[in-house]
Amino acid sequence: FPSPADIDAYRNTVERVFMTDRGGTIGGMAACVMCHTWQTRPMRFSLETPATDGGWSVEQSRKNFDIVTKLVNTKDPEASRLLLKLLATQAGGFNHTGGTYWKSREDPEYQAVLKWIRSLPPGRYVPAAEPAVDFTFFRSCVQRVFATPPEGHIACSNCHAGGLVGFAPPPQNGKAWSDEEARRAFQSISRVIIPGNPEQSRFLLKPLHPDGGGTYTHNGPRRWQSQSDPEWQMLAGWVRGDRKGE
Repeated sequence: FPSPADIDAYRNTVERVFMTDRGGTIGGMAACVMCHTWQTRPMRFSLETPATDGGWSVEQSRKNFDIVTKLVNTKDPEASRLLLKLLATQAGGFNHTGGTYWKSREDPEYQAVLKWIRSLPPGRYVPAAEPAVDFTFFRSCVQRVFATPPEGHIACSNCHAGGLVGFAPPPQNGKAWSDEEARRAFQSISRVIIPGNPEQSRFLLKPLHPDGGGTYTHNGPRRWQSQSDPEWQMLAGWVRGDRKGE
């Protein structure tokens, strides 16, 4: 269990980053807390809603600490997802729909969070190995989902054809995806799944109705009413690494 000193260090270093105003959602980037609270439940990076305008209570911070330490790697601190999601891709970071906070690894804020990760017990917070997610099954079965909307709905491609969430671009020839197109889409969708964990993967939670365990926010329609939907189960098996081939 984290000690009071561990929680204090976390509150003074990491939660300060989460609360920092980046200029808003228009013309700048919002603070982490603007998106990663109730709107993101039950995804893995979902913080408590701050008790006051000034921040979280100590008890809330303890709960946040448990969430955040699942995004760090004390065996290889610079590989921590907590760092890479906010780091510019040019500096080796991941794409983040909320924007880039740090242009380089020399940013003082990046260095402060890295120092905090290094202060944690080296072997305590190490992510488990993720299963391989099969490309062949993606191309033969998952991409069909993008092109076959339920009656009365729009196709995934209507909204997810480009940009950071462009995992479902329509085929350029209007009939079938080329190998290159499928590979690009597979790379894009990898940003919205957690291999081995469909229950917290954005790809499966955003179109799922909140009453069935989905997220509260999705600009498009709800494709599935519950996790028992056969299509949801098929995709969940793929994310777990169980569904392979054609």
